[in-house]
Amino acid sequence: MLPIVLFVCIIHMDNMATIKRTLSVFVCAFMMIIAAGCRTLTAPSSSSIEWIPAKKIQSSDSKDTTWQDIRNQKLDSSKLLALGDLLDVALHTNPSTKQAWENAKSVQAVKLQKEAAYYPSVTITGTGTRQDTKATMDYADVNYFKYGPGIQITYLLLDFGGRSADVEEQSQLLIAANFQFNRSMQSVVLDVEKSYYTYHSCLALLAAAESDLKNSKAAYDAASRRYEVGLAARLDVLQAKSTYEQTLYSLENAKGNVKTSKAALAKSLGYPADTQFEVLEPKKDIPTAINDQDITVMINDAIEQRPDIAALRANVRAQNAAAKSANSDLYPSLSAGASADKNFYKYYGNRQDRDNDRTYAAYLSFDWDVFDGFKNLNKLKEEEALANVEREKLIDAEISASAEVWTKYFDFKTAIKKVEYSKAFLETSQTSYELALESYSNGLNSILDLIDAESKLSDAKSSLIQSNKDLFVALAELAYATGTIYTGGETKQ
Repeated sequence: MLPIVLFVCIIHMDNMATIKRTLSVFVCAFMMIIAAGCRTLTAPSSSSIEWIPAKKIQSSDSKDTTWQDIRNQKLDSSKLLALGDLLDVALHTNPSTKQAWENAKSVQAVKLQKEAAYYPSVTITGTGTRQDTKATMDYADVNYFKYGPGIQITYLLLDFGGRSADVEEQSQLLIAANFQFNRSMQSVVLDVEKSYYTYHSCLALLAAAESDLKNSKAAYDAASRRYEVGLAARLDVLQAKSTYEQTLYSLENAKGNVKTSKAALAKSLGYPADTQFEVLEPKKDIPTAINDQDITVMINDAIEQRPDIAALRANVRAQNAAAKSANSDLYPSLSAGASADKNFYKYYGNRQDRDNDRTYAAYLSFDWDVFDGFKNLNKLKEEEALANVEREKLIDAEISASAEVWTKYFDFKTAIKKVEYSKAFLETSQTSYELALESYSNGLNSILDLIDAESKLSDAKSSLIQSNKDLFVALAELAYATGTIYTGGETKQ
């Protein structure tokens, strides 16, 4: 509850003291009410008790329409979406690119603020003065009201490069923000691609799990038939049943992975996890013709074209400009100015005449902090040290980028071989499983041989699916490491 204070005052306008006291009382009362209102918001009272927001806070939160705006986004679910469609959607709706875009716009606004120093400063004023002085031994009565407009213009003529350095600093920061915007777009593309390939690998693993279930069911049925005719022990049936139940478990796990991977794909697009849409399968023609001697060229290209590296270079230039601006503070500045004022007078009492006056002035201003306790000098040293810091950041980033390109390059090379070997593994395992099932049905192999062949077939399927996914992702990550975008050859539908 806020205290309510009522004041009833009869103010005689000819009594200035009463007016001042009344105003003071009202100001104090108002400040007390404001302070009481501010005290209603406090930190939690205990480390073990949940904080409950006030109704006012809850009502203000309820007006937030952010989630409703997200829900109102529409994604075309009437057709299958190719990777190109998904990338187009993500670049329009993913908040990461919008954040980077707004950040660049804010830096641009700061740059324009710095450029304002090249224009003159114009200030228009208006004044009004009421004066009532009673006569004394030395002065006669003064009772008048003075009012009038004024204008003042100032312009910086010389500051030894400080103004241009400030503009240059913000220009370089804007370049850095623009490059970071480009990098955020590449990051969104990579995120969508990885989510896209992960989702399709989960779909493939689900199909493999369903196939494994059929195989384990066939082995279980074969063991049951042999047991019924007395050609197999009950242990064979139990082992086959155990494998069958394990495949049921794997199938449910695969179903869950499909759901979670699709939610991750929706998130990368900038949509809620429960958004309904369907996508096309990725193309299989991944380029694999790449030579080892290309790695040096790729590293050099990455250092040259990666937006994040370019942004760091701009940061170095911006910090060098900041040091130049700090250096200009050690020298004087020269400004020019002009002002004009006009006053009108209204007299009270016996004087009824009116006087008007004008004032014009022009000046040159010379300012120089001859001694400030070495403040500006140490500011210059700070900016120069920060420029060296930015330089070292650039060096570290370029070395890290070379290592990233190297790693992703050989990840891609490894993924190519893994796909080749996993295909051979699958062919061999498939043949082995078919022979094992036939041999067990004819009583030539044990149930353990069949289960082992079934397990290897399942592993071979999973290995091929994972290898294909790794190949897609490795190529996308290699492109990202070199500062380019790989779309997998997919086009929009």
